[in-house]
Amino acid sequence: MGTYILRRILTAIPTLLFISFVIFALLALSPGDPTANLPPSLPMEIKLQIRESLGMNQPMPVRYVRWLQQFMVNEPLNAFEKATGIAIGDSEGRLRITSWTARGKPVIDLVLERLPQTLWVVGLAYFLSIAIAVPIGVFAAYRQNSMFDQASSVLAVIGFSLPTFFTGVLVIQIFAVWLGWFPSLYNTTLRVTDWNSFLQQLKQMIMPVMVLAFFQVATISRFARSSSIENLRQDYVRTARSKGLGERMVVTRHVVRNSMIPVVTLIALGIPGIFGGAIVTEQIFAVNGIGQLLIISIQSNDLPVVQTVLMIFAVLVVVFNLIADIAYGILDPRIRYS
Repeated sequence: MGTYILRRILTAIPTLLFISFVIFALLALSPGDPTANLPPSLPMEIKLQIRESLGMNQPMPVRYVRWLQQFMVNEPLNAFEKATGIAIGDSEGRLRITSWTARGKPVIDLVLERLPQTLWVVGLAYFLSIAIAVPIGVFAAYRQNSMFDQASSVLAVIGFSLPTFFTGVLVIQIFAVWLGWFPSLYNTTLRVTDWNSFLQQLKQMIMPVMVLAFFQVATISRFARSSSIENLRQDYVRTARSKGLGERMVVTRHVVRNSMIPVVTLIALGIPGIFGGAIVTEQIFAVNGIGQLLIISIQSNDLPVVQTVLMIFAVLVVVFNLIADIAYGILDPRIRYS
């Protein structure tokens, strides 16, 4: 297993390098200028000086190598120094990826500021979706063609057919406008200090979590159902029943474990995807998270922020792909990596 993980990590390095070049090249070649949002009355000489100070006059390969060094080397070193207090090299003179619009603030600091808000919503939504979807899918497979199976199938079709921007507006209209149960906008300045503030935080999280979890429950439950149906028909299930094992033991110990192998792939690879889905949801509910940061940066042509956030998503995809492969070996003892 250790050799396999090392080999996958070594394979992931050129993959990430290729992805980083594609992201940087596409954004560098896209129309847009860091001085486009400056006042029109500003002299052209000042704008040219600003472009030069941002390194925009240098060739694209030079800018790419500099950004890659900052993302792959400088930012991890800076994070290590902050976490351990151990200085490595010239900490003060180390160049970092800085935003063009946030007064030269490091992009990683902007991401870390907004990460808790995203994790509150995305993390809870994904945890709830897995906890709800897997039992629904397994029970629907066990009770195939029953009323529960048919009802869950209808809800699943509705769930992954409706986009999050539609369900988001719909739940705001129903639960915030008509019923007045929850606030329509997310208060990002709220700090949980006592029981009342905790209840307020919980109330404002319900709708965005509901929207994100509804889509994920629909997708994961369908995968869990299909995989469970396939395993319920296998010979080892009939053998387990013939040995006198109870139905609960057969389903939980044998069927569920083997059925989770394809579901693990969906869950692991869905984590970066739900961050992408949160981009729309955060805009609808005004959640001051990473998704909203990406949208604002695209609108203001803040390329360093856009490049860094997209690269973080790419790293998440590669990392959780590796986690899914490792989970295969844990769930299925027949799989052995060498």
